[in-house]
Formats: sequence, C-alpha cells, structure tokens
Amino acid sequence: MAQDAGEGPAPEVDVGAAENPSTILFVGNSYLYYGDSIHNHVVRMARAAYPDGDFTYKSATISGGYLDQQALDSHLEPGNLGIDEPFDVVILQGHSTATTSDAKMERFTSAVETMADKIEAAGSQPALYMTPAYTEEHGSYDPEMFAGIDEGYTETGNANGALVIPVGLAFELAYAERPDMVLHKEFDGSHPSQLGTYLAAATVYAALYDESAEGNSYDYYGAVPAEDAAFLQSIAERAVETYFAR
Repeated sequence: MAQDAGEGPAPEVDVGAAENPSTILFVGNSYLYYGDSIHNHVVRMARAAYPDGDFTYKSATISGGYLDQQALDSHLEPGNLGIDEPFDVVILQGHSTATTSDAKMERFTSAVETMADKIEAAGSQPALYMTPAYTEEHGSYDPEMFAGIDEGYTETGNANGALVIPVGLAFELAYAERPDMVLHKEFDGSHPSQLGTYLAAATVYAALYDESAEGNSYDYYGAVPAEDAAFLQSIAERAVETYFAR
C-alpha cells in the first residue's frame, strides 16, 4: 500500500449524508458494470438489511467513458429512467485515469462541478465513487497512483459538497492484509473481479447507510464464499471508518 490509510485530505461531507437513500443512480463506466453491475449488489445488501424497505437503484454506464460524456440532464429528468421523483443520491464514478495528469484532473473536476450543480438543483445528493488504483498487471501501474486518486477525489468532493465513497481505499486495505486475494481482473489489472465488485458494493453500502456491512446476509446467492464475504465486509467497514475519521 503506497500510503497509510489514515493519511490524505479529510472529507468534509460526512458518512451517511444521504440519510438512508431509497433511490440511487450510479453514473460511470465499466468499473460499475463489471461483475453483474455494482448497483445490483448494493441494493441486495440494502434489501437484506431492510427487508421492509422500498429500494430502486439505476445505473447509467458508458464503456471507457468519462463523466462529461454522460447525458446527465436526461438521466435526472423525472420519469426518464422509470423514477418519477428525484433520486436521493447520484453517484459519479470518474475514469480510472482521472487523476493521473493535470489535464485529466481538470477535465474530471470540471465535469464534477457541472454535474454536482445539476444534481443538487434536481433535489439529489451528489456522491463520488473513489476508484481503485491499478495493480502490477496493468501496463501503467504506478505504486503512487492511489495517493493521487485519494487526494483528487477527496478535494473534488469537498469543493462540490459531494459524499466521497472510499472504494479505492478499501482495495488498498484488503491487499495490504491479504495480498493473495484477487480483487482485480488478472488480465488487465484494472477492472474489478467478482470479489472486487463485492468489496466495492459493501463499501458503498457502508458509506451510504452509515451502517456496517458486517454480518449482512447477502453473498451473491452463495457465489461469494462465507469467509471471503466476512473479510470483505470487515474491510469495507474499516475503510469507511478510517476515511471519515481523518
């Protein structure tokens, strides 16, 4: 792990800012739709925890897409995605290279600023999905990549009143404790494996609902082994606690 989990800028929007959302829109690219789409896993965790709840999640993703390529105005228009009321939360996931150069960082921050304004005007809470860093299997692997992601997402979230969901930090913590666990697709070192998607989902759940994913009964219908599910749930909780305690 390139930096200590407690290092990095402090988030200004606190965990649970969305106040137990029931309608959520995920906006991003393949990082979200790999592994049966993260929105499916998070909503199943929510339903497992709150069996009487009424949850509707949607996902709008573009393969290899950047945030400024999304038709956000259309997504936010009531009824266009089958939701008649404003989404409680809209989660924005930037391109994996969003923080790797000044030009890309400027593109990312500009897109988030524009989109956060529109999200808030629509009556929704903006949130940012902090992406994981590449692993050594990726041709552009950089051991300092996560530090840039952490700083870039946190400062952008702070500047725009957006809750930052520390998925990238959860990956760092998991690899530090169990380097043998495969959380990325080994063929590219970029996209999440099924276990990586499960970890990301548990982190999103813990940050949105301000409730630990530990003990949640959802295990992808038995596809995630009990020992792995318990470990990843605990890592998700630790990532959220560590990040928001800075």
